[in-house]
Amino acid sequence: MLKVILLDAEGTFLRFKPTLGKIYANLWKEYGIKIEEEYTAQRMRQTFKRVFKSALGNSKLNGEICKRAWKEVFWEVFYEYKKFPFFEEIFEKAYSFFASPECVEVVSDFWSFSEEAKSLGFKLGVISNWDGRLYSILEGHNLLNKFDAIFIGCEVGYLKPHKEIFNQALKFFQIAPKEAFMIGDTWEDDIEPAIELGMPYFWVKDKFPTVKELLRMAKI
Repeated sequence: MLKVILLDAEGTFLRFKPTLGKIYANLWKEYGIKIEEEYTAQRMRQTFKRVFKSALGNSKLNGEICKRAWKEVFWEVFYEYKKFPFFEEIFEKAYSFFASPECVEVVSDFWSFSEEAKSLGFKLGVISNWDGRLYSILEGHNLLNKFDAIFIGCEVGYLKPHKEIFNQALKFFQIAPKEAFMIGDTWEDDIEPAIELGMPYFWVKDKFPTVKELLRMAKI
């Protein structure tokens, strides 16, 4: 019996506003530098995965390690500007901006989804590779009270697709994998581990699902 719905954050019920590449382009534009938006977004995502995988190594992540890793990501993506006197200033601006609710918008369908899910007695949880900055973003959009628990990689100690972050959620809710539904937009990070654990899932591509769709997929 389905009891809990777990959701990824960015790309699932939150979307960068404007796009990730545009956000960085706007930051650099303030200093008279033009960067290519799509290339930058692609480089940020690729470098994030590699750097954070290396940062994890044989030890668990924490907030301090994650901020150092984010700085390394920034340095690698924008290495050609590292000698500029304002380089560190731009990093701090970017880091702060991604702690503000202004960096994202809430997918419109999520509001009705969360209300319906709650009315039917389901618990909601977040499993995200963001860090502690996610709390201020959720609070700024009046979303904190929508979730019964939030599992953040830099707090749990493991990033998706590591199954430990999923296991932590299952342990918290005291449920079996088949009792949790996973919703996410990234196959490798969200869907593959859900499948391996035996969780029903919805892969977000263009539109956010309805609760009825999830119930039908879970055969309830």
